Amino acid sequence: MVNKILPVIAMTVPLFFFSCDDDPIEVEASNIVEILDDVTEVTTWYSDSIYLIKAWDFYVENTLTIQPGTVIKFTADGPYMILGASGTVIAAGTAGEPIVFTSWKDDSYGGDTNGDDDATAPAVKDWGYISTNDANGSRFEYCEFYYGGDLGNSYTLQMYGNGIKVDHCTFAHNAGDNATGWYGALDATYGGSACQITNNLFYDNVRPLSISLEFDLDNSNSFSQNGGSTTNQYNGIFVESINDVNGLIHWGETEVPYVIDDNDWWINSGGSLTLADNVCLKFRPDSELLLDDTNAINNHDGPGVVFTSYKDDTQKGDTNGDGSASTPTAGDWGGIYDNIATAYVSWGNIYFAAN
Repeated sequence: MVNKILPVIAMTVPLFFFSCDDDPIEVEASNIVEILDDVTEVTTWYSDSIYLIKAWDFYVENTLTIQPGTVIKFTADGPYMILGASGTVIAAGTAGEPIVFTSWKDDSYGGDTNGDDDATAPAVKDWGYISTNDANGSRFEYCEFYYGGDLGNSYTLQMYGNGIKVDHCTFAHNAGDNATGWYGALDATYGGSACQITNNLFYDNVRPLSISLEFDLDNSNSFSQNGGSTTNQYNGIFVESINDVNGLIHWGETEVPYVIDDNDWWINSGGSLTLADNVCLKFRPDSELLLDDTNAINNHDGPGVVFTSYKDDTQKGDTNGDGSASTPTAGDWGGIYDNIATAYVSWGNIYFAAN
């Protein structure tokens, strides 16, 4: 049985998809389906329709499967999608037929949905967000997310729960918090065990990505486009370190730094952080890393591994997004404290720490 969603506007419009070289591919589209009610039954959205989210407080409370090539647009009157009850989203696109989540002002996908020709253009924060809302097992594969981040903490997709997969997706022209905040366009600060963030592309967002300390992150994601000329305003991975490291965590990303903002971040006994070669950790002011075991950071002295200030543009670029307005100085952050030796470590790859 299909959830009741009525196509209150039916019309034929040209539907455009973009290949990797940004050449538009025109595909015949059919009707626009206005989403006015929650998804309460097992439901499928099909690629021959454009789904326009108009319901306020739009909840997915059962399994919603989105077929490859489907376009979903958000209006000002229905700006977000939240999972509730037993809600799960299975959005598995393909390289040739990605699933698109965007603003209804975005004529590049699905045509002129808001019917104003070119009187309006899409912009950052045109719509709110999608949240898995502590529900487990959703999948977003070969999806594209554009112009989100209007509500809450300015994320566009919030991975909140366990076993959530985001793979081969694109995040562009989204918010993420400004200089005083912490959340990325893709926010996984409440992502639990078995979450996966792989092979994604982030560019032209305010902040691209924020993560928790519950799962590993490899080197498969990309944080720039056009040969590296188009990046993100705050180009880094922002780590939510409210909780300590208690498990065995592996960080492999080398294109951008991991950014730490915690004045009491512990790697507890039995936990460890393993760094790949060329990984950089940048620390916000007053931040410190405390080790319950001298060997809690594996490969801390590996080739290219660096611990430095958030203001240090010489390491992985201008992460604090202020150009040359700030420069690093000694004492920018606290340092790395060895609780066994009861002293700060003095590794040669630690820069601009107070201790």
